[in-house]
Amino acid sequence: MVVTRLESVRAETLEFMKTLPLTLLSVIWTCQSLSAANLMINLRSSSTNAAASGNVASPYLTLSPGHDAGTLSLSETTWNNFSSTGASSSLSYSDGTSASGVSLIFGTESVTGSGTIDLGTVTGINTTSLYGTGGAVAGQQSLVGNSGSIYGSGNNSGNSAAARAGWFGGGTSAVGNAVGMRVDGLVAGDYRIYVMARNTNSNATTAAPMNLYATTGASAASFTFSSLTADVLANTTYPNSNPTAYNTFVDGTNYVAIDLTLLTGQSLFLASDGSSAAETRGFLNMVQIVSVPEPAAALLGALGTLTLLRRRRF
Repeated sequence: MVVTRLESVRAETLEFMKTLPLTLLSVIWTCQSLSAANLMINLRSSSTNAAASGNVASPYLTLSPGHDAGTLSLSETTWNNFSSTGASSSLSYSDGTSASGVSLIFGTESVTGSGTIDLGTVTGINTTSLYGTGGAVAGQQSLVGNSGSIYGSGNNSGNSAAARAGWFGGGTSAVGNAVGMRVDGLVAGDYRIYVMARNTNSNATTAAPMNLYATTGASAASFTFSSLTADVLANTTYPNSNPTAYNTFVDGTNYVAIDLTLLTGQSLFLASDGSSAAETRGFLNMVQIVSVPEPAAALLGALGTLTLLRRRRF
């Protein structure tokens, strides 16, 4: 009787050890998801044009760089959609819960080329014209011409993908203004910021790269980014001979991922500025602010959960 019981325990232990690696990975991922307070922000067009889409909607709710990278789970589908430049404190986390205490304010350069975003100053920000036509240059692949495009499919109101539309700074292509935002009230910790920023109305042969600047610090009415090192977003365009070119998220090519550490009481600042002579206005389409759990904390949580699983098993 005792021997039979020991053999049974031994067999169950061996089986448990076989599944341990997969179980551990699963639990770590679960712990990370549970600890995350992630924000997804989509800047949509305020245009009444029949081709302009509305809020992010199915089947595009998880079509984003954060989901593609696996740092956001497929169950995180709540987007904060903005069609106007007004500040907001009524935000939701990506899991649908209220982002209580978190607020967002937009801004632009008051003085062209100053390298300073005046937060709360929104005069000149264009929220209407960029609704994602995909471009119409002959011989060039449209951004929305393929059903698998990361910008969604088709120049129509049913194309409700994040980053299909967007906003851009005032002025002209040759002499334009940067745009940006400040986020207050986030919990202290490490974050990965995913940004998509491009002129989605254009598939021109000459790309329009963007310089993206992000930092943390005490809340302020302005954000001077001119002294910071930019993360460059190439916004590469492609000829018709490459019809699936826009079907894959590529860091540095069609989005950037920026890692930041936020201390208690600090705010997050972001700016987008055109980096070529052909396009100096800043474009901004989509931002995802994803909490990155401390590896040690995630592992401790995972081991604790595994201990509970082990006790239940025996």
